[in-house]
Amino acid sequence: MATISLAVVPGKALRDGKHKVRVAVAHNSQTRYIPTDVILDSIKEWKNGKVVKRDDASYLNIKLLKRMQEIQRAIDETPYVEGLSCSELVEVITQTRRRRSLTLRAVFDELVEVSSAADTTKKLYGTYFRALTSVIPEQTLITNVTPVMVQRFIRAKEGQISPIYIKSVLSLLSQMFSHSQRNGYADFRVKPTDGLIRKVVAVRQNWLTPDEIRRVRDFDCGSKGFDNFRDIFMLSYYLGGINMIDLFKINFDECGRTIKYVRTKTQRVVKINAFVEFDMPDEALEIIERHKGADGRLNTYRRGKPSLSTGVAAIRYRDLLGLPQLTFYSARKSFAQHAFSLGVSESVIDFVLGHSLGAGGHGILYSYVKVTPQMATECVRKVCDFIASSENF
Repeated sequence: MATISLAVVPGKALRDGKHKVRVAVAHNSQTRYIPTDVILDSIKEWKNGKVVKRDDASYLNIKLLKRMQEIQRAIDETPYVEGLSCSELVEVITQTRRRRSLTLRAVFDELVEVSSAADTTKKLYGTYFRALTSVIPEQTLITNVTPVMVQRFIRAKEGQISPIYIKSVLSLLSQMFSHSQRNGYADFRVKPTDGLIRKVVAVRQNWLTPDEIRRVRDFDCGSKGFDNFRDIFMLSYYLGGINMIDLFKINFDECGRTIKYVRTKTQRVVKINAFVEFDMPDEALEIIERHKGADGRLNTYRRGKPSLSTGVAAIRYRDLLGLPQLTFYSARKSFAQHAFSLGVSESVIDFVLGHSLGAGGHGILYSYVKVTPQMATECVRKVCDFIASSENF
């Protein structure tokens, strides 16, 4: 059984003749010492395990008592103490204190280090962390963060950043709390973020009507660079609202007429539908042949990135066509809206968009039924035929 006591060891005097008060840990017939930050000017200031003959003696004795309690708590929380040597036990005690003194920055860095998230997601975590520490200093101990501090962050950022961004920052902070608890860095009875993360439905209302999609399709801006945007925009629409990051990865020489890809955004999510797969419509194949390079990928690249400036081109088309809104994402949003308005099943639309059907225990129906590539092909063809006509909803 380990026992602890306070001691001043004459043989361990400092160079200036002063003495540190130490905690003596006696265990398995050995004794090791843990230094404290209490320093005495003379050994005469120590008697019967207490600081004496000093004006601040009462304060220092209380400080030493708290340190003793902290060490005893660390011993009590250590499993199989009897199997440890005295040196190993001291190492456990000192490491426990270090872990309980980790700052927000230290916890964040460790969380990112061990995370299996994609590099792009980790970079996003960095922006969230900077937003958090613009209000709560990054050197704040993780154990010292309180619900009031989190509420102050929310109050400071309301009106400056969107509700969904605030929710994302708080979700990251909640992950940091969970990481700290799992690793013994903190012991929150209730996480400081509990009850403060509000559910936010972020719906970007930038879909275009069928007539507006046709106007984009048929408009010739007269500039090759800007018209590239039109073609890639329509290609995304014809391919079920595929995201740009996925579109530019595809080798169309290997595809034939069937597109099959893993959506980047959900590639690390366990899901029933591992791939997005359907036959490409003729409208898409015509654009692909016009823009495909020697390597089978779209050749609208410059230095590894799309040469088209989607933001500038979207604004140009929006202004010239008099549209209320237009972004590259409008192709994805519009496809989903049009498919839904045409009566296509939500599960089929989810499949075409690459959503994680059945992931996280949601959509248990998908454990019993399967959306097939043929169903996805029919969905895409139905939307393309509708846009090829002059009909409206």
